[in-house]
Amino acid sequence: MKIDDLDLEIIRQLQDDARMSYREIGRKLDVPHTTIFTRTERLIKSGIIKKFSAILHPHDIGLQTGFIFVKALPSESNRIAKSISEFDEVRNVFRTFDGKIIAKVVVPNHGHTGLEEFLKKMNGLPMDVYPIHEVVKFEHDVHKDMLNGLKNR
Repeated sequence: MKIDDLDLEIIRQLQDDARMSYREIGRKLDVPHTTIFTRTERLIKSGIIKKFSAILHPHDIGLQTGFIFVKALPSESNRIAKSISEFDEVRNVFRTFDGKIIAKVVVPNHGHTGLEEFLKKMNGLPMDVYPIHEVVKFEHDVHKDMLNGLKNR
């Protein structure tokens, strides 16, 4: 589906405040609210807008974001990545071409013990784990300024 300038502006407005009414978005963009409704529904149905949600930063609610790097046998890495992805604390799992695994986790912020407690749960998987205890910058969404240049996809 192609998205145009109006679609991008609607997305920007919804990213700033997903609770903003279609009428208010229409006033800001000088477009009828019915057009905003129709366009937003099309963006939802096409899967461009996945969902509306509250975005929480883990640190604000007493959680810690960390990463683990896993070195496993290439023949085992697919199975291990799947096993890691099933833990509630795991947000993302990435596998490199050579079978290494990187997982982003969110755990209780108890110094290093939150991540260490999570690592104990993984005990028994045939791998070497290298935890990263602190992430300086973390993003949870696509920033609205990144939408520039996406026209006419």
